[in-house]
Amino acid sequence: MSGIKIIIFFLLISLNLWTQTAEQMLKETETHLLKKLSKNALKQNDPNAAITFLEAYIKSHKKDAEAYYLLANAYAQTRNYEKAKQNFLTSYKTQDKKGGDALFYHAQMQKSTGKYDSAKFYFEKFKKEYKGSNKAIKKQAVFEVTYCDSIQKLTKDTYKTTITRLDTAINKVNSESAPIAFGRNKLVFASLRTNKKEYIFEDDSSQGIKRKLYWAEKKKDKWVFKGEFGDNFNSEDFNVGNAAFSGDNKRMYFTKCHLNDEEEMICAIYVSLRKGDKWSEPEKLPKIVNAKKVTNTMPAVATDPVKGDDIIYFVSNRRGGKGGFDIWSTVYSKKNKEYKAPKNLGSKINTPGNEMSPFFDSETRSLYFSSNDLPGLGGYDIYKANGDGKRWISVENIGKPFNSGTDDIYFSISPQHDEGFFVSNRKGGAALPNATCCDDIYHYKIKQLIFVNLKGNVKQDEKSKIPLADAKVEIYAKDKLTNEKYLIKTVSTDSLGNYNTFLEPNKLYEVVIRKKEFLSKSEIVSTQGYVAGQDCISQIKVEKKPTSTINLPDIGYEFGSAELTAKSKEMLDKGAFNFLMLNPSLIIEVHSHTDGKGTDEFNMKLSQKRAQNIVNYLSSKGIKKNRLIPKGYGESEPIAPNQKADGSDNPEGRAKNRRTEMKIVGESEEYITE
Repeated sequence: MSGIKIIIFFLLISLNLWTQTAEQMLKETETHLLKKLSKNALKQNDPNAAITFLEAYIKSHKKDAEAYYLLANAYAQTRNYEKAKQNFLTSYKTQDKKGGDALFYHAQMQKSTGKYDSAKFYFEKFKKEYKGSNKAIKKQAVFEVTYCDSIQKLTKDTYKTTITRLDTAINKVNSESAPIAFGRNKLVFASLRTNKKEYIFEDDSSQGIKRKLYWAEKKKDKWVFKGEFGDNFNSEDFNVGNAAFSGDNKRMYFTKCHLNDEEEMICAIYVSLRKGDKWSEPEKLPKIVNAKKVTNTMPAVATDPVKGDDIIYFVSNRRGGKGGFDIWSTVYSKKNKEYKAPKNLGSKINTPGNEMSPFFDSETRSLYFSSNDLPGLGGYDIYKANGDGKRWISVENIGKPFNSGTDDIYFSISPQHDEGFFVSNRKGGAALPNATCCDDIYHYKIKQLIFVNLKGNVKQDEKSKIPLADAKVEIYAKDKLTNEKYLIKTVSTDSLGNYNTFLEPNKLYEVVIRKKEFLSKSEIVSTQGYVAGQDCISQIKVEKKPTSTINLPDIGYEFGSAELTAKSKEMLDKGAFNFLMLNPSLIIEVHSHTDGKGTDEFNMKLSQKRAQNIVNYLSSKGIKKNRLIPKGYGESEPIAPNQKADGSDNPEGRAKNRRTEMKIVGESEEYITE
């Protein structure tokens, strides 16, 4: 071979090798770019795009544990639990070193697909192997193991309920949300509605379709779609939803949302007033509620049982919360026509995770909401909280059939109380991308709703049979373990002293009777063991407010001392304290008397100190001092002789004179405790 041919030969070989290397390098660059694009897509809240990039990338990078982890996260965001579960496990298996958190999230996806035994196995495995610095996730794993053992309690349908997915006239291929009854036969809901069979990514600003409010009507047990709700709620510029109605259905609160400059969905709460069949132009709630640059959404309305004001519960990611999205509350004062500063519902309700979709049941004074961080079956579960709106006594998972391994949200109860709605992405919906991608509206019907009928009667006093008309009857629910109580409803007696109301079964209640001229009276009522249709009978007799003094027996002191004994404090708890708690408007004088031993001056000072110590003690228990007036009488008002007729000592008479009394001297509107 000539020299020139050899040169050309090697040149061709080199050129060919270079071309192959260049193609490989270009391919490598392209595939690495796919991974980078997927990370950007996840940052921009576009998991569907991330899935496309990562599926292509993994074809040539089958041992990239991080890529599988990112893909699993993207599938979890689109709520494709099966594929998320698979990819979290693959990420774990392809890791060079064990000890990451992929196994934890694989276990969570096991829960979301209803595999609770497998979830427990992987949570335990994660506990043993995890070497990361996230203490919270390891603590959560310990908790999850324990909870998986008791999961059976939530998988039993104790409600005897039928669950029906509303048909395709209402549930389209995209997500529906926030179903709420308006009256007995109307349903208001929100939907990203289209007649085309296409999935729409809601946060995509390029889409012209917006979420709007719609309504349906019940006709012969079938919900018939009617169209857009209201004339002035929906907008082409905003996503609109989350309608909530006041107790009298005269005010509707709802939210309008839009994408800000950072491509974040920001929502604000509006209110509209009903005038006949028309609704007023919506007004945005003031800045004290709609905090700037954060989301304020998902309003729910309760009525203050005392003042009648609107209490608006809502969801926000504002500062001062416990985690991501928390539930807050504000009060609209009808008297002052203003909204009060919102308050966080506290750590019994809110967690480091997210809480959402509150609904308040006025009949039982219960708050329903969803959380993804409280003990549950997987995803978001629905919970029921009991309390007075300021403090919450108990929170419970309402279990199946309402909750599942998927997301279960937007629980609501209709006025007839034996039916209502909730939203879920459980299998069986009208979904396109995957079986659990999208939220649909479900209707539930409780086959046998058990309410106990409380039939009460109030008489004017112990001896007479005169009924007490127009008395206020306060019904308090009591926690059986802590004995805490909270007001759930107020009714009035009729002209015959009768009242009628419904209570929940297997609960403890306190019934309090109040009327201006009478002392308040209470009675404990238990509905334990009552069956459907059974009446619970309560008969209470009250007495008129006395104008004379009321004796407080067994309030004793050491000789010559003003210090209360332990026995005296016990008697004050049973007597004066309970009396003042039950009658929160009364102002009383505390009278202290001595016998005739000692000088007049000494006895006067001693009795004043004793009266003052009683006031101090009652005040320390929570009674406001401005309701208590101490007054010492010394030996000036004996009710028995200190000496016998022959001048000798009369111990029995002196014992009667050493007494403590109280007298009603006025009334105040202030409440008992701070």
